[in-house]
Amino acid sequence: MDLVLRGGRGLLDHPLLPLGELASVGLVCLLTSFPRRAPLGARLLIALLFGTLVVVDGFIYRYYRTLLDEQVVTTALHDWADARPILLRLLPVCVALTLPIAALEYAWLSTFTLSLRLRTRLVLVAAVLAALGVLDDYSLTPDLRALRAISLLWKQHPTKATTSVSVPRLDSTIGSVPSVLVILTESVRDESYCSGPAKECSFSPEVNALFPDRTPLRQLRSVASYTALSLSSLLTGRALLARDADVAPTLFDYLHATRVDGRGVWVGYWSAQAGTVLERDVGASLDSLITLETLLGHGVEDEDDAVLLDMDRRLVSRVIPELAKLPHPFFLMLHLLGTHAPYFVDAERAPFQPIGRVVTWTGLPALQNAYHDAIVAQDHTLATFLRAFVAAQGQSPWIVLFTSDHGEAFGEHGAIHHGQNLYDEQIHVPGWVVASPGALSPAQGEHLAAHVDAFVTHLDVVPTVLDAFGALESLGMGPLRPKLDGRSLLASREPFPPIPMTNCTSMFPCPLNTWGVLGDGRALVAQPWDGDWNCVDLLAHGEHVSDAACTTLRLASRRFFTHLPGGRPNESAQ
Repeated sequence: MDLVLRGGRGLLDHPLLPLGELASVGLVCLLTSFPRRAPLGARLLIALLFGTLVVVDGFIYRYYRTLLDEQVVTTALHDWADARPILLRLLPVCVALTLPIAALEYAWLSTFTLSLRLRTRLVLVAAVLAALGVLDDYSLTPDLRALRAISLLWKQHPTKATTSVSVPRLDSTIGSVPSVLVILTESVRDESYCSGPAKECSFSPEVNALFPDRTPLRQLRSVASYTALSLSSLLTGRALLARDADVAPTLFDYLHATRVDGRGVWVGYWSAQAGTVLERDVGASLDSLITLETLLGHGVEDEDDAVLLDMDRRLVSRVIPELAKLPHPFFLMLHLLGTHAPYFVDAERAPFQPIGRVVTWTGLPALQNAYHDAIVAQDHTLATFLRAFVAAQGQSPWIVLFTSDHGEAFGEHGAIHHGQNLYDEQIHVPGWVVASPGALSPAQGEHLAAHVDAFVTHLDVVPTVLDAFGALESLGMGPLRPKLDGRSLLASREPFPPIPMTNCTSMFPCPLNTWGVLGDGRALVAQPWDGDWNCVDLLAHGEHVSDAACTTLRLASRRFFTHLPGGRPNESAQ
């Protein structure tokens, strides 16, 4: 299994691989060295362990193209609320597949014996332990990687940080301050949404008709393809590799410290998603907090089951009566859920047929139909909320910014759903901005229009919102402003700097290292099996591009990554 999955570059990428292979042979020799009269239970237990490992590795590889190791176990323990229901659903299938494989293992164990002296066994034990302590996971075979990973079950793991972040008072520098609504949807890729006004829009027809004068952000990207990390970068305005997630102020912290004519800004986060998606406790900076747990009245074991309960409609129905009570100016983030797998479909608004929710390669067209129908259903719910929002504002100025946390894959680059890589189908997201008359100054309107086709990211949301509130240039932001990696979309367009991307941080571990660098029209992407960066042309959708822009990104990548995800030194610049 190990040699087949590694392919021809295994030894070149990991020179210590032969030591891992020898240690694996030693482990198998130890496990098969008992005499023929050994208890039946011993052989049966070993057969079940190996059979289970083969099946578990198969499932993990099918989705993430990696095997059971420390990184996978760390991720599962960190995100146990999400991992547990998935494991329970897969358990019957795993048992059914494990039993015949274990039977073959048992038949082999029953006929194979190896007599070893005690001292030889001790040497083999020492070799295995030494390999586990010295070699990295990529130099170990699947059995040894799993053995090392199991040890993590007895270790302590960090919990979510609850430390509040102190931000100095931020006095608004402008006279008329608009209220700002940020809408964050889930898993919507750019090509499955109408960011710009369109005569006909099959994906989001109601919002398209409601705001025909909205300003699209056609080249908007997330910097991760997991919700927690995308939300983290969007709320902090800082690259995921450039900060300590425990101490980075969030947009809520900044606005909680903002004063308009001496008065504070009302700040709310209304979400149909579980509260665990937030990397730390933000309640101290909020005047109103609603989460999936609030809507259901209890904790959530499996958020995927909640998707099918139409939680977006429940959220909107609950909060619409509150809109007229909000003091001006206010900031509100509305976080939606229904477009997450398994995708909520409203039978009365399901133009894409036939639909299916079983994740198989042959069923991808039906799965994508369900996804598109979920976007249509959410569009209707969101339009209902937006009509109420606009009506509640009266003559008060307002701004609405819409985007998605990340995209969604349907077979591209061997992936389904999201989180497996940082290619464009998983990071190119829709985006638009609309403002009431007078909410933006003429200069701000011109600057925003200049960003329609410019490459922008979620990191730009924090400076843009702070700019709208007149807080970005306040005296209190002096020491904080240079730490923001994004730029205000309401200010003059600036050169796009290389931005690191990742799906793994200390606060949010992931099962598979996938890193990248986003540039102006180009992106570098690499996964553990890649011997080099893949430079992608984001406009022409070409891959393995080699030009001056790619060379610039390769040089910039050394500032962020000393090694490629597979362990090779990040030295190439050609």
